[in-house]
Amino acid sequence: MDTDKFNYVYSCDLDINVQLKIGSLEGKREQKSYKALLEDSMLRFSGLYQESCSDLYVTCQVFAEGKPLALPVRTSYKAFSTRWNWNEWLRLPVKYPDLPQSAQVTLTVWDVYGPGRATPVGGTTVTLFGKYGMFRQGMHDLKVWPGVEGDGSEPTSTPGRTSSTLAEDQMGRLAKVKVCLWTDSYCT
Repeated sequence: MDTDKFNYVYSCDLDINVQLKIGSLEGKREQKSYKALLEDSMLRFSGLYQESCSDLYVTCQVFAEGKPLALPVRTSYKAFSTRWNWNEWLRLPVKYPDLPQSAQVTLTVWDVYGPGRATPVGGTTVTLFGKYGMFRQGMHDLKVWPGVEGDGSEPTSTPGRTSSTLAEDQMGRLAKVKVCLWTDSYCT
């Protein structure tokens, strides 16, 4: 088997829709003040005041140069017990050849807020292509900005990858490095 081969596919040859997998949401939600609760009685029935994990859903929309490329899609209903874990693939209504290199995806987490209404729990935005023009793949930990929808403008006000999240990714990679005693003693 020849290991010097480099396999690639032109994006114009991929006649399939872009798919993203929505994983999980971690963190705590801050409850509103009692004053806000008195001013808005519907707030009491939102997921913010449930004892278990509230029924959240995620919307996803592709933008390029600040304009939407397609309609948003959302996760299906799922009853959560101890944590928000969707583990669901979303098929976006955009094909790979239709994506410009400036394409970015906005993700907004929503909570039900009264009949027929929803309120944003938080939002984030991430580019679909890296700085060298390669389509992003793999798992990404993104910062969710509380209380706002994902922003598709350029530059975005809800970046998913900030300098602190990049540093955490680097620390995560370093944490996976195994200690090798016989070489590490020579390096110190």
